[in-house]
Amino acid sequence: MKFSYAMCIVFSTGLILGIGIHFFPYEMLRQRQSYGSVIILNGPSASGKTSIQKEFQQLMMPELWIKVGIDTLFDRPMPDITSENMNFWQSPNSMRWVTSSRDKAGHSVITLFVGEEGIKIMHGMNGAIAAYAHAGCNVIVDYIAYDQRWLKDLEHKLRGCTVYYVAVDISLEAIEQREQARGTSPVGHARSHYATVYGDRAYDLHVDSGKYSAREIALQLQQFLSTKEKK
Repeated sequence: MKFSYAMCIVFSTGLILGIGIHFFPYEMLRQRQSYGSVIILNGPSASGKTSIQKEFQQLMMPELWIKVGIDTLFDRPMPDITSENMNFWQSPNSMRWVTSSRDKAGHSVITLFVGEEGIKIMHGMNGAIAAYAHAGCNVIVDYIAYDQRWLKDLEHKLRGCTVYYVAVDISLEAIEQREQARGTSPVGHARSHYATVYGDRAYDLHVDSGKYSAREIALQLQQFLSTKEKK
């Protein structure tokens, strides 16, 4: 059978397309298998997420889980807050600011607002988390979803990765006792986002940092992962 020039083109194109159809799903699968796993610890300020990260990281050694989050990727990249520039951070600006108020019961409420430059940092934070995972790193993240759109953006950036969303539960009373004792977060900050931080998403796991220690929760996370890996 003789092949015309046109038939050769059709045959070659079909062959290339056939190879492409089989190649791309395989390539996507290969990339997905090389991605790291991600644990998002979402909960209010002072709920113990950083302590959980540290305990989990030590528990999982020699398997590497890197710890990043809102402190390292959102807060620290900002200019430092000093006594000299305190007024700047207490009035609307392009980065972030806080306001002080009281609720109907007279409780102090310290609310964080984020400007357009701060939103860019949030996108960079989410991108950095995803970049670590895409590079093959396992990541445990200390997160505060001040706005549920932050989590949606992170979810979009982590497409293709294995991600577990963990709600770090604790009573507001216990948090405010910690705020009072530690002094690292003003009393009333957690109250400003306590009712909204979890959103309406279905979490893969809930942990209670008011009832269990950071070490105990790290063990719960390890057991949770072990169960998932067996499936």
